[in-house]
Amino acid sequence: MRHLSLAILLCLASGLASARRIYVSTAGNPFADGTSWDSSTSDLNAALTQSEAGDTVWVAVGTYYGGFLMPEGVTVMGGFLGTETDASQRRLPLFSTEQSILSGKQQYRVLEQPEDYNVTTTWDGFVITQGIGQVGAGVMIRGNGILRNCIVRENTAGVPAVGEYLAEEGGVVLFVNASTKKGVVMSIKDFGRHYQHARSKEAVKACSEGGKTDWRLPANSEMLHLTSAVGDGLYAFTSTYYLMEKALNQNGGETLQGKHYWTSNTLTESGTTVAYCLHTTNAQAGRMSVWGYQRIRPVRSVTLPQAEGIGGGVFATEGSTLSGCLVSGNKAGDDEDIHTEGNVLIQDTDDGARGYFLARTEP
Repeated sequence: MRHLSLAILLCLASGLASARRIYVSTAGNPFADGTSWDSSTSDLNAALTQSEAGDTVWVAVGTYYGGFLMPEGVTVMGGFLGTETDASQRRLPLFSTEQSILSGKQQYRVLEQPEDYNVTTTWDGFVITQGIGQVGAGVMIRGNGILRNCIVRENTAGVPAVGEYLAEEGGVVLFVNASTKKGVVMSIKDFGRHYQHARSKEAVKACSEGGKTDWRLPANSEMLHLTSAVGDGLYAFTSTYYLMEKALNQNGGETLQGKHYWTSNTLTESGTTVAYCLHTTNAQAGRMSVWGYQRIRPVRSVTLPQAEGIGGGVFATEGSTLSGCLVSGNKAGDDEDIHTEGNVLIQDTDDGARGYFLARTEP
């Protein structure tokens, strides 16, 4: 089975050495190459993953769900209707009801810059909403990150988001129920590499990652947070997958890409017992004989740690910029709308409390 982003990858790797423009639209085809509005892709995460420094991503109006990682050196612009040929023709969210909306669905931090960048990344012209996270529920932005012409609203800090590493729980958050404050974390490393299914269910009980003893095989429904069927027998990685890979890379874990994993579910097909599995070579969720050999990646159910939370709308660190934004109606124990650390340039931005900052640097 082909990976959803294969078409995009082939297009973006087709020898174009100069900066490219990638088109994204909710009306697009997930298998499209993103080289024009007529061939726009509907998968924003796949487009971001395949973009490179110097590229520009044009995002049409509509709602895009999930947590998004800000790629270094890439400019991402919202507010297009899907016919424009120049960025000046788009609509900005402060002045139009036709908006490009990024929603965290009460599962994700909406927009995250994982580290300080050497090359500027810019996100311009979005509504950022319904995010959660321990800090910076709407946006986590760092050095050489720019947030411009955006509305950041209705985000809540204080509960971990999908993709956050919880050292005290021994894993990375795979699933969040923000209402019940319950979740599932996945071990940062494989436990066992070549087990038949019956043996894997026993072997996983010996896992003690993070000093915990209640690790288990994931249910098929839990592993399906990493991938989704998108038609014609093809599957795509979800926002959860990309955030998990980021967290594993950052915390000394073993990434998932290119491996096959058992889940705990079995069924009978043509008189033969098979088990559900996930293939991260191609995002395929499938089944195979229980006598086959696969890896184990344990999970455990947890009560999510709660804190007061900092920076419900934006958590901005040294060297980042907020320009022309409205940040209001967010929730956190400290700095509900904007929290800054170090020198953050805030220009013409309303945080709903202190009024407009005019080319002012926050200490």
